[in-house]
Amino acid sequence: MIDVAFLDFLVPSWWEIEVTVAASVFVIFAYWFFAYRGGGDGDGDRLVLDNSAASGIAIDDKAKIGDSTNSAYLIKVELLAAKNLIGANLNGTSDPYAIITCGTEKRFSSMVPGSRNPMWGEEFNFSADHLPVQINVTIYDWDIIWKSTVLGSATVSVENEGQTGAVWYALDSTSGQVCLHIKTLKLPGNSRALSTGANHCRIPQGPTVVHQKPGPLQTIFDLPPYEVADHSYSCALERSFLYHGRMYVSAWHICFHSNVFSKQMKVIIPFQDIDEIRRSQHAFINPAITIILRMGAGGHGVPPLGSPDGRVRYKFASFWNRNHALRALLRAATSFREMLEAEKKEWVESALRAHSSSVKGDRSPVNIPEDEDIAPKTGKLQAFIKDAAIASIYNDVFPCTAEQFFNLLLSDDSNYINEYRSSRKDTNLVMGQWHPADEYDGQVREITFRTLCTSPMCPPDTAMTEYQHAVLSSDKKKLVFETVQQAHDVPFGSCFEIHCRWTLETNSENSCTMDIKVGAHFKKWCVMQSKIRSGAINEYKKEVEMMLEVARSYIRSNTGGGSEINNNSNSSPSVTKDGSLKQ
Repeated sequence: MIDVAFLDFLVPSWWEIEVTVAASVFVIFAYWFFAYRGGGDGDGDRLVLDNSAASGIAIDDKAKIGDSTNSAYLIKVELLAAKNLIGANLNGTSDPYAIITCGTEKRFSSMVPGSRNPMWGEEFNFSADHLPVQINVTIYDWDIIWKSTVLGSATVSVENEGQTGAVWYALDSTSGQVCLHIKTLKLPGNSRALSTGANHCRIPQGPTVVHQKPGPLQTIFDLPPYEVADHSYSCALERSFLYHGRMYVSAWHICFHSNVFSKQMKVIIPFQDIDEIRRSQHAFINPAITIILRMGAGGHGVPPLGSPDGRVRYKFASFWNRNHALRALLRAATSFREMLEAEKKEWVESALRAHSSSVKGDRSPVNIPEDEDIAPKTGKLQAFIKDAAIASIYNDVFPCTAEQFFNLLLSDDSNYINEYRSSRKDTNLVMGQWHPADEYDGQVREITFRTLCTSPMCPPDTAMTEYQHAVLSSDKKKLVFETVQQAHDVPFGSCFEIHCRWTLETNSENSCTMDIKVGAHFKKWCVMQSKIRSGAINEYKKEVEMMLEVARSYIRSNTGGGSEINNNSNSSPSVTKDGSLKQ
C-alpha cells in the first residue's frame, strides 16, 4: 500500500501531463510570436535595409551603411597580437584589450579573456590630413567592477606612404610586446572632396556659438550642442555580464551609458561605422539587438565583442520592447543613409555651381543664349536654384524693359553692383565676368564680398559668395536672373543657402513687370531652421527695397531721366540678333 501511494505521488496524473504540455506549447508559441512575428516583418528573423534604394526598411534584419573619408591619407592599422603581457588578474592572466589613437580619433579592440598572449587580427582605419602622424596603442586589462589597468603602450610614427609589414613593438612596461601592420595610402582628390559620415555631418561653427539647453548627449557624451536624442531605451550591454543602462539614438549616433557598481561605461557608435543591425538573442530567452561595425571601424567607448570575420560588434539586451527599438534603429539608419545621399547630391550641385561661376571670362562680349520659353531644364542642363525653397516677396512694375535691366544694371560694364554694395557699406567686392557654362543655360558669374550682419546671433560682418545666373529670351522680352548666396562666417552657414529668382517681363516700351522670389534652401539638417528661414527672407526684403531704390537712381543718372531710357539705352551694351552683347 505504501509503495502504491509513493508511486502515485511521483508519477504525474494524465491531467497534469495535459496541463504541462499545453503550457509548454503556449510558451513556445508566445516566444515565436514575439521574437519573430512581433515586429510585423513577416519574413523570419532578419530585417534588411536595402542600400540600393533609400526608400525605407526592407525585410531581412540588417542595415548596410557606406563609408568614406575626407582626409588626404588613409592609415590602416592592423592589430595582430600581443605577447608576454603583465598578468593583472589573481590567477596570473589578463583580459587585454587595446585602444588605438591617431590624432583625435580613437578605436577600441575587442577583449580577449584570460590571456597574456592575445590574438586579435582586427583592422582599424584612421584619416590624416598630413604626415607624419603618431599612432599610439595602449593595452588595458578589463575589469568587471574596477577601472581598467594599463598593461603598457607603444607609439609608432608614420612618416610616409607604404606599409611596414608585421612588426613587434615593445611596450613601455616591464614586459610585453604588440604586433602591428600599418599601411598608409594617399587618397585621390575626388575621394577627399566627397565626404560622408560623421565628420561630414559636423556643422562647423562660426565665431558666434549658439547656446541652448544641453541634453543627455551633451552632458554625458560631450557631443555637439545641435545633436539631440530622438529616442531613448532602457537596455543592457553584454559584457562579462549585462551592464544595465540607457541607449540614446540621434540622427548621427547610437549612444549607451551605464553606471553599475560605480563603473562608468559610455559607448558612442557613429552610424557611418555601422555595417549591420540585426535581431539576436541573449541566453536564448532574452531578445537582443546586435550592432556589427564595418571592417576597420573598431570599437567606440568600451571594448566590443569579436567576430570570426574580423568585424566587431556590440550586443544590447533586456529591452522593454526589442522589436520596437529595432525598428527605430533601422529607421534611424535609413534616415542617416538618405541624409548622406542628399548631402552628397547637394555638395555636387554646389561644387558644380561654384566651378561654373568662378571660371574667369575674358572681356569679350557676353553671349546670352536664347531660350524662348525659359522652361525647366532638360537633358544635361541643371537647375540653378531650388524652386521648392523660394516664395514670392515682391511683384510690381519697374520703369525699364527686361533687356534694358540687364544692359544697364547687370552687364560687365555696369557700375550698379558697386554702387549698391557701397550703399550697404559692403567691402572687399570682387566681381567675375559673365560667361557661358555647359551645365546651365544662359550666363553665370561669381561675386564675393564682406557684408554687415544685423542678427545678434551673427558676428559683426561675414564673408559672402554670390553665384549669379541670367537667361534672356529670344524676343528680348523676358529675363530670368537667379542668385545663390552663401554666408561663410555665420553659425550654421555651411548648412543653408539663400536662393532668389528675379523674373522680368516687358509689358511696354519703358516698363516691365517684376516678380521676386526668395527662400532659404537647407543643404543639411540643422537646428533653428525656421528662425534662419524667416530671418533670411526678412533680411532679403530689406535688401530688395534698397536694390530697387539704387537701381532707379542708377537708371535715371545713366539715361538722363526715366522717359529717355529707351532712346539712350543704346549707349550701354545691347543684345544683338545672334544673342551676343555689343556696345
